[in-house]
Amino acid sequence: MKKGFGLISALIIMLLIATLMVAVVKFAFISVNHTSDTYLQQRAQLFMQSAIENAIMAIEGYDRKKKSNCLKNIHFVDENERFEANITVLRYYCYNGNCGCNDSTLEKPISTPQSHGYVLMKVVVANKNSDIKKIRLEKVTLQRP
Repeated sequence: MKKGFGLISALIIMLLIATLMVAVVKFAFISVNHTSDTYLQQRAQLFMQSAIENAIMAIEGYDRKKKSNCLKNIHFVDENERFEANITVLRYYCYNGNCGCNDSTLEKPISTPQSHGYVLMKVVVANKNSDIKKIRLEKVTLQRP
């Protein structure tokens, strides 16, 4: 009777240890996924900041008088082709409404020269690779080129 009880108790202990090991492996897998998702999210946010700064430089360098139009859409792809940014200029804020845009819906006249040149932009960053978790960040920002 004692030999049978020892065998049963050994099997129960092995089952408990196996269950504990499965829980540890599951927790480790969740932790790895969370770390990789956080890394991708931070990379997307950094790319968004970079795209906003590049859009400001593109707006500054765009000759509206020569092309008789305002820049409305800007598209960026990062160097590793992981993320893409689509920037839509929603509004140009110009002193006395003199921006030079053909599309009057883009211009918003303002009454103070200190606010001249502000741009309202909508920035959408998404990952291009469908093998990894889908990431999509949107931000509406007011910037001054």
